Amino acid sequence: MPFISNYNEAMKIVTEIGNGTCKSRCKTSWIRNLKYALKTKTNPLALSKKQRKNMTEKLKSVSGKNTINQHIKTLKKYKNRKSPPYPANENCNKQMIGNDGKLYISKPNINNICSWKKIIIGS
Repeated sequence: MPFISNYNEAMKIVTEIGNGTCKSRCKTSWIRNLKYALKTKTNPLALSKKQRKNMTEKLKSVSGKNTINQHIKTLKKYKNRKSPPYPANENCNKQMIGNDGKLYISKPNINNICSWKKIIIGS
């Protein structure tokens, strides 16, 4: 992944991360690179104070855990089911607590489409 050279390119990538088009490895790599660019004294992006502040705030808003999933959680179709309030395909091979309080794992089927499966503990 080549590094970016100016503020506009950096903000475009941060926006993609916020929209969910850049996920997992792409997301972590870019966030790490952008945070490094913000803290170095050499200022590789040639940011003004105002641009630095804007980028720092935007990075904070998109870099948290499950930030993409936060708005999905409130959709009606995810509130009224026993499994976790997140799409299984976007959280494949992850364990989460369902709306019923039980533990679920997202597993892919033969066609590589994930669905939530309840984890039975004991017996």
